[in-house]
Amino acid sequence: MKSKSEVKSRGPKKIIIPRRIPSEVPPKRIPVYPTPDKTTCLECPCFPKEDPYIRNKKLNPCQKTPLTLYELAAKVVDRLKLPKAFDWSESDVAKWLTDDVGLGQYTECILNNHINGRRLLLLEDPSNLAQINIKDFSHIQKITSKIRELFSMELIRFARSIGLPPRKPLTHCTIFKSRTGPSWGVRRNWNRCDILRWMKILMPEPEHMDHWDLVWYQKPDFPKIKFGRVKKSGITYNYIPHYNPQPDVCREYLIPRKFKIQKGISDSQQYIWMEKLPEPVREEKKKIVTPRKSRLIPDRISLTGLTGKDLILARRKMARPKFLP
Repeated sequence: MKSKSEVKSRGPKKIIIPRRIPSEVPPKRIPVYPTPDKTTCLECPCFPKEDPYIRNKKLNPCQKTPLTLYELAAKVVDRLKLPKAFDWSESDVAKWLTDDVGLGQYTECILNNHINGRRLLLLEDPSNLAQINIKDFSHIQKITSKIRELFSMELIRFARSIGLPPRKPLTHCTIFKSRTGPSWGVRRNWNRCDILRWMKILMPEPEHMDHWDLVWYQKPDFPKIKFGRVKKSGITYNYIPHYNPQPDVCREYLIPRKFKIQKGISDSQQYIWMEKLPEPVREEKKKIVTPRKSRLIPDRISLTGLTGKDLILARRKMARPKFLP
């Protein structure tokens, strides 16, 4: 039997809390293979061991084609650095609000709501400032303008054309990179051009294809099988209807003003646009036609309200039934 001194006492069990893993982690990029058999990489200067068909050995399949202007411009955009304010702490934001903006009375609002450099970008929306107890309109204007200047963001004006995107492309990239959460794995690894391609602002990434890639899909099948003079089966095709477009109708027209408010305008320009309402559809009244009296069609006799002699005379004038009951 082991003594009590020999028996090891168990210590407290260590609790291991697993770290949170981002729910969306983008896969690694697949390398581009210039050869059709997909065995030769861009860096390797040699041929694959098993050639699917005889090639000219003088051609170098690993020779890189020069980058297009589109890719060179994309590399310049990807090398643009994000604003330094992204790495600010809560105290840095409070210091910026006191020194640069000049509104030190809102330091507690920043510290109590834990607003760091990335969350500071959310305050570009004026409605969010009211939620952290900043309600002075002049102060809201000053803070939002300083945030746009700090992050190089675009102010959406009222008279902006609706045909344009809601913001400039680099503003979208800055907002995309500022968010954190379960999708942080995607937001950290994507560059600016990936974001703009995902938003369909840029075209997809061009594919590099050498001579053998282009020829591989153009080789004809051998032996070929051709069909000629084959009778069509009784396939019924659905008729596609074609609709004539309706003409554009203008629902507005110009009329002269009844009350002239501005006196500096000539009478030839005193016109306003009015809505042209459709005229109400008038229903045609049916004409009441009274039938003419005829000897062939006797008048209909009603016995209601008749008594005595009038009732007897009215019964005599009524038609007798043709068949007895």
